[in-house]
Amino acid sequence: MKILFVSPEVSPFARTGGLGEVVGSLPIALRKMGVDARIICPLHRCCKDLPLNNISGEISFPSKHSKIRSKIALFDKSESSVPVYFLINHELFDREGIYSGENTDYPDNWLRSFVLSHAATEIESLVDWKPDVLHSHDWMAAPTSAYLNAKLGKFTKKPDQGSVLTIHNLEHQGSFSKHEFDLSGLPSKYWGMNGFEHHTSLNLLKGGIQHAHKLTTVSPTYAAEIKTQEFGHGLEKSLQYRGADLIGILNGINEEIWNPMTDPNIHAPIDPKNPFAGKKACKDVLLEEFKLNLNEQIPLFGVVSRLYHQKGLDLLLEIMPQLLKDQEIGCVVLGSGNEKQEKDFLKLAKQFPKALGVQIGFDDKLARRIFAGSDFFLMPSRFEPCGLAQQYAMRYGSIPIARKTGGLSDTIIQSNGKNKPANGYLFKDAKPDSLLQSINRATIDWQEPDAFLKIRKQAMNTPCSWDLAALKFKEVYKWSLKEARITDTGSRLFSN
Repeated sequence: MKILFVSPEVSPFARTGGLGEVVGSLPIALRKMGVDARIICPLHRCCKDLPLNNISGEISFPSKHSKIRSKIALFDKSESSVPVYFLINHELFDREGIYSGENTDYPDNWLRSFVLSHAATEIESLVDWKPDVLHSHDWMAAPTSAYLNAKLGKFTKKPDQGSVLTIHNLEHQGSFSKHEFDLSGLPSKYWGMNGFEHHTSLNLLKGGIQHAHKLTTVSPTYAAEIKTQEFGHGLEKSLQYRGADLIGILNGINEEIWNPMTDPNIHAPIDPKNPFAGKKACKDVLLEEFKLNLNEQIPLFGVVSRLYHQKGLDLLLEIMPQLLKDQEIGCVVLGSGNEKQEKDFLKLAKQFPKALGVQIGFDDKLARRIFAGSDFFLMPSRFEPCGLAQQYAMRYGSIPIARKTGGLSDTIIQSNGKNKPANGYLFKDAKPDSLLQSINRATIDWQEPDAFLKIRKQAMNTPCSWDLAALKFKEVYKWSLKEARITDTGSRLFSN
């Protein structure tokens, strides 16, 4: 089976978060299972120095207002087991950021989305390789399924290609004016409430939801949540209608890259069978790095996060003065985003310099040192489609304390005396008091070394590889092909 991943980002070349990590990891697991998985991604400025093999020919985008021509180059080196086709269009993609520059989204993101999505359906014209399924990711690649349907409906009596759309975060949908759709080159019938229209505007993600043969999202709980008004961000009716085609598949992580026994970025290896010595060494170095002065009996909490409303760090800010004043915990924070939250964390760090360390920004190596050196890891998210950080934290022996939502619910087990051994702590309400209660429960367990060690070992041995997800995706690809073959693909439209 041949699968083409279509994504605006892919790790390690260009990424802003979990989407890039997933697209950089899942194809590797699939290829180990005999699937010929490849990736198409724009050649962003951060990728320009890669050794690429140019492919002759061009892909012309069928825009009504101008001819847009793009080239393809292949990255297929021995150190990478997955071939990556980079879409070259310097005018559209040679920019400071992937989606935005200087904190402002690019106004032509709609065009960048259309060009990438269309190119994915035409790549077979330049390379000797035709995908069976096009697997697009999030709003910028969502129109891929519509371009595929338009192509198959025009040229193919018996469709032989399927499409899958994975929704990584429903909050980001790609909304623009109707005028932009008129320049897409897609059939006019793909507009309307049965297509890309959402409240009279162009909605790229909705168009993908309407046209893809199968839909997935990044955890079973999130798949259920996004069909509700609370989490549906206005698209819950479309997702309810497509409910039979929507599958929640829990993200994994690359256990070779995230390995506490071999990670060169942490001070000492951490053995899942006997983690005490490694964790202590990593904690001591992290405390020294942030110039914190904690008693050995005080647990260290870690935060690695974007600072904005979804992540719920404002809940932590409300209770942190009390926790730090009472000298119950120490904490290190790495993150950036909301300017007020950044200032509030920095202000608290000045107020409690021996117990709170803060670094604004993102540093992958420091993030790993925080996972390795902290005793607990905080994720008070209001919603979390899957979450990878809690899996990284558990792998490195940092026990997650998280809100019971999305993928956090699917990966973290809190003991209730009946279920299997706990690997973390969950709280229900997105309120400071609920978070505080969970932190208090964790600190009580911390004071019982044997009980805490049991939780830590359970966390470090929690299965989190991509193998199970890859098996499930193989089935989804088969279902999408079957759906394509029994559907009038060229006019595949769904009502709300």
